Amino acid sequence: MFKQLICKSLPTAMCHGSCLTALPNGSLLCVWFGGSREGAADTEIYYSVGRPRYSVKRDKEQDRYRDHIHDGHVEEAISVTCEWTEPVCVTNMPEACWNPVLLVQHEHVLLFFKTGNRIADWKTMVMLSRADPIYWGQPRPLVAGDSSGGRGPVRTKPVILPSGRICAGGSLERGDWLSFCDYSDTYGISWNRSALLGLNLLNLPDEGEAAPETPLDPEFLPPISSQSFNGRGVIQPVLWQDKGRLHMYMRSTEGYIYSSVSDDEGQHWTNPQQTELYNNNSGFDVIRTPGGRLFMACNPVKGNWGARTPLALFMGREDGSRWEMFFRVEKGEGEFSYPSLTYTFNGLWVSYTYNRENIAVAFLTWREIAQCRKFRIV
Repeated sequence: MFKQLICKSLPTAMCHGSCLTALPNGSLLCVWFGGSREGAADTEIYYSVGRPRYSVKRDKEQDRYRDHIHDGHVEEAISVTCEWTEPVCVTNMPEACWNPVLLVQHEHVLLFFKTGNRIADWKTMVMLSRADPIYWGQPRPLVAGDSSGGRGPVRTKPVILPSGRICAGGSLERGDWLSFCDYSDTYGISWNRSALLGLNLLNLPDEGEAAPETPLDPEFLPPISSQSFNGRGVIQPVLWQDKGRLHMYMRSTEGYIYSSVSDDEGQHWTNPQQTELYNNNSGFDVIRTPGGRLFMACNPVKGNWGARTPLALFMGREDGSRWEMFFRVEKGEGEFSYPSLTYTFNGLWVSYTYNRENIAVAFLTWREIAQCRKFRIV
């Protein structure tokens, strides 16, 4: 495995919430928010461009591993280096910035982010760049006049369906935490929101039963905005499509990931159901490769505000079943959180918060992934 920190010198005291994507020219683009602390008015959006260099060797034996994971027969990377540009601030907002999200669409890159000192009053802004992101347009509201608490993607990359529809996982944090799907049939110009998805809190265990056995100790909690401790429910959905069905996984306060399914490309959704996957009330990511396999990066820890370590990678079937943890990216003390996944023909990339002091990236080749697995899915 290849692993490195993106920033040689961090321009801010705190950084968090990265989003990573592969660009058409083979580069990587990573964005995050940074400032004096989470929720402070001085937090802005930063980006860096990575240029990987792979040492490659064609391996016929490797083809049988790759057939189970990724479409196509390409050269297998055996080593990689990556040079990252110095971080660049792309915003100058009067209030706090949060949770940047990227979407590569043809020759353009869309950058979505939240702004607002109060999470409940977030507004979503969007910026546009060419696929080589040197010049960014001015930020504009994603939905003019929106005062609902934020539209469009809240944490993870939208998905583009075969029909051309863009679907993004959104959420609101006003009392009960609620999730939704925002979808656009106009290349991201206009958006429609599905009904809000929440938990039937009356039928769930009360706060005492759902909470950890010992009271939450602020000394051991991540340095998040104090506003986040007041809510309960599901937020920050991740989306993927499987044979026409759109799937949603949601972060929750109940110790597990919750799921929902749509049969009409995001317009209507089933009631959220608890999965068997642990969730520590922290962000995670899921990505579907062209070969149909799902990869998940998360902290597999049960409990509301559970530890944000270890950071692990899972593989599952495209319908979200038979998840298998095959690798721990980080397993020591600290915060290794809010992972973001992307892939290239050479392997799988993940970015994540590294103790709020830097943004880290890790890379595994398809062969390394196959060798890590305890069983093969045939």
